[in-house]
Amino acid sequence: MKIAIPALDEKTVSSHFGKTPFFMIFEINENKEIIGSKKVGNSPCHGAAHEEGHGGQGPGTTVQTLLSEGVNAVVFVNMGQRSVNALASVVELYQTSLEDVEAVLKEFLNGNLAKLN
Repeated sequence: MKIAIPALDEKTVSSHFGKTPFFMIFEINENKEIIGSKKVGNSPCHGAAHEEGHGGQGPGTTVQTLLSEGVNAVVFVNMGQRSVNALASVVELYQTSLEDVEAVLKEFLNGNLAKLN
């Protein structure tokens, strides 16, 4: 299983999925052990163009980035409805208020995060 966490750096969770500079992607085996990790860049969308759907990149680029990495789950703080809609049928979504990547990962591995979909 691969889990993606929007991040500002290797330790800090980004507060908004679509505007995150990159994702930390962790590969987890059947024993809930981390067997690999990597940092994957994002092409964040910004401003009103994204929100109104005129111009900006919209959720497609970010969603495609994650799908091309084979992600099975995404843990996020905030995510726009368009991105939720685009991902909900293809990956598991989990919402958190934690700001530390390691803490989010620990909560996920312990089964303490509620699935959104």
